[in-house]
Amino acid sequence: VVMGGGIAAAEAARINIAFRELDGEKLKAETALRPGYTPGDLGFDPLGFSKDLSADEFKLMQEKELAHARLAMIAAAGFLAQEAVTHATWGTVYGLPDF
Repeated sequence: VVMGGGIAAAEAARINIAFRELDGEKLKAETALRPGYTPGDLGFDPLGFSKDLSADEFKLMQEKELAHARLAMIAAAGFLAQEAVTHATWGTVYGLPDF
């Protein structure tokens, strides 16, 4: 319940930042995204990595982030596949069967 509430709050915040309000009569917006909004840029940058970046550099950093995230997901799938095949966790290699 707590996790669902957190996800709902995060998504509500993202929608408020990124998307326009609907027209009351047509129930449509001219464009879905707010002007000047860059997809994926919700203003969360606590270490200030993107504050001095140009638009092109920011786009390049987004591409790098996606590439690394995809590689991490493949690695996580590899861990799960290894555990499914050997029926042992990866910690058993180091003598830590519960890890």
